[in-house]
Amino acid sequence: MAFLKHATNNSGFATMEVTREVGRRVSTFDAYIKPILHTRTNLRVIKYAQVDKIIFTGKSATGVVYTRHGHIMQAHASKEVIISTGTFGTPFLLFKSGIAPLGLLDKTNIPPVALLPVGMNLQDHPGFVVGPFAVNDRTYFSNVLDNFTSEVFEKYITSQKELIISNIGVDGQGFLVSQVAKKREESDWPDIFIDIVRPYYNIYKDNVANQFLVAIYVGRPEYKKSYRGSLTLDINAYRRGVTNIEQLLRIDYKFLQNKLDYSVLLEAKDAVLKIMSTKSFKKIGATLQPMPICSKEHPFNSYDYWRCVMEVTGTNGWHSCGTCRMGHGPSDKDAVVDSKLRVIGLQRLRVVDASIMPQITNINICAAVVAIAEKACEIILKQHATPFTPI
Repeated sequence: MAFLKHATNNSGFATMEVTREVGRRVSTFDAYIKPILHTRTNLRVIKYAQVDKIIFTGKSATGVVYTRHGHIMQAHASKEVIISTGTFGTPFLLFKSGIAPLGLLDKTNIPPVALLPVGMNLQDHPGFVVGPFAVNDRTYFSNVLDNFTSEVFEKYITSQKELIISNIGVDGQGFLVSQVAKKREESDWPDIFIDIVRPYYNIYKDNVANQFLVAIYVGRPEYKKSYRGSLTLDINAYRRGVTNIEQLLRIDYKFLQNKLDYSVLLEAKDAVLKIMSTKSFKKIGATLQPMPICSKEHPFNSYDYWRCVMEVTGTNGWHSCGTCRMGHGPSDKDAVVDSKLRVIGLQRLRVVDASIMPQITNINICAAVVAIAEKACEIILKQHATPFTPI
């Protein structure tokens, strides 16, 4: 198997690429906003503020209503309103502002502004956990808490040098091509990704220090419309006065609704077990341990056992996207925004975040979302650029 570094669509293994500098995580705020936070006269960041609703005059967005320290306030836009509240936050804000699919707001007091398929097309990477694997050599899987002392923490805070650290404990990733993809003649496009996770937490209540886990995901879930998830508003909760987004949104990923995704995950599980039987993992004594809740009900390592594990540890990749899908424009009935990220049928309103992605990437969406933001900046600057008048 090839070792990958800055590869494109090749299969193989590599250390995880992360956004960091001098051993520390670099968020998009750190990279783009923080350096200019106090130097740009046209930039004002208001902290501790929660946007509640978009203000419209007819079909034109003119500002937003927001809450700060318990006070309801307004911000007005001279050119346009740009929404960047994420895959869940953006549909929620649009719902509350009267932009929703037909019928969703009928039993609410929210006046409709536009009928659009907001919340449809929800996508993510379905997956589950294979493991735990016990080891007899912790050299490569040391627990971060073993060495986390006050001296180490002080050095981390004060040092300007690159420190030997990891991100959330995911040290290695694998990218594989399933038989499903090969049958489609897509052998150069991985549809499985694997994360090798160090034991910084314990889902099995065992001796976490001598274990590691392997998370597996379907990189390219079946894209047929009937298999895509959705996000809607809990009307009954809204009418009761509930305001918390976690209680108001009803999320259905529709994971594993088709046999192909299920087959890909089982193949990924088999690939992991094969990898664990290699010389390198045998050297540290990597041995699959039974998951108690499933091994009590089913023979260990049987088909029913793994089906149980899949149901118990089933998860997503935290790569949710697509709920305000970009399309060709008014003629595209599945689209919420057009190719310039403008909300269809409305003026002066744009969405710039992961929610506009028509289809999920086959791996982490971070780079794609940053690229969307960069492209949006170019579009917006071009549209609002002041024409140059020669003297």
